[in-house]
Amino acid sequence: MKKHTGWLLALTALLLGCADDLENESDDLLLEQQQTIEQYIADQGITATQDGNIYYQTITANAGGETLQQGDIIRIYYQIAELDGATIDEVLASSGEPPVTYVFGTQGQSLQSPNRNFLLPLLDFSIAKMHVGEEYEFYLPSAYAYSSYSLEGVVPQDAIIRARIQLVDIVSIAELRAEEDEVIKDYLAENTLTEADSLEEGVYYIRTDEGTADGAPPTTGNRVQLRYTGTLLDGSEFDSNLDADSPFSFTIGGQSVIEGFEIGVSQMKQGEKGIIIMPSLAAYAQSQVAFPREIIQDLRQRGFIGSDIGSKIPPFSPLRFDVELVSVE
Repeated sequence: MKKHTGWLLALTALLLGCADDLENESDDLLLEQQQTIEQYIADQGITATQDGNIYYQTITANAGGETLQQGDIIRIYYQIAELDGATIDEVLASSGEPPVTYVFGTQGQSLQSPNRNFLLPLLDFSIAKMHVGEEYEFYLPSAYAYSSYSLEGVVPQDAIIRARIQLVDIVSIAELRAEEDEVIKDYLAENTLTEADSLEEGVYYIRTDEGTADGAPPTTGNRVQLRYTGTLLDGSEFDSNLDADSPFSFTIGGQSVIEGFEIGVSQMKQGEKGIIIMPSLAAYAQSQVAFPREIIQDLRQRGFIGSDIGSKIPPFSPLRFDVELVSVE
């Protein structure tokens, strides 16, 4: 339940964040892949624009659409595939799924960067060219995509990538807060959690068992011990210490846990059980994301990213914690 300090993770290779920084890739491989892309474009009759070592075509133009600034929260649909082969990952409007939400402009870090703030160059480098409402298809040598990273059955080594990206929207913090509050309210109603207390930062607390309910709620400086299970609102569990040898402990006001968790626990008395539900901005916010998401486990195993809870949670996800406050010191 520790606080996660990293930013967005959308990485899949040992690479740098913009075109000018990719000069160390094999010149021979890059030239060969460029020729392959050019032949593919010719064979398919595609009208493409060349930008350095990559090519792209405009599927849908919207020159009057909003342009992007670093740090914008954006929503995209996308399909990432081998140049003339299998789809690696996709989230499409036609599937009925919501678009992927993440923070734009976090490229420029390698996998070894200590702040764990990485971005696959094809995403930020490509999306930077787009306006809201536009859809582009990019044709990328491996140096601008997954580089030499591979995962059997998912990402081939040195893969040339065809990436179709639709820039759906830019979302403000206020809009995100309002949207997630509606999601949480719907969840409370659907799960008959009608006795929810509305707290600061959009957090809700539902007392489920007063237990012994000894003393007063904890305040700044108190050390608390507790048992908990954390889930997404769809019920998927991402963390639990129910089977641990000892309860989890932290100090109120010590900024060692996510904000929403501390806000909820601060409503509880010793021996009490309850449910804390919080929006993403009081939890892990942009969290960590990879394209495709299943490579996150592989990246953790290889030591490229930490094994913290944030890597297990999709970006901008409201969370639920079922908590028992064991003791207050």
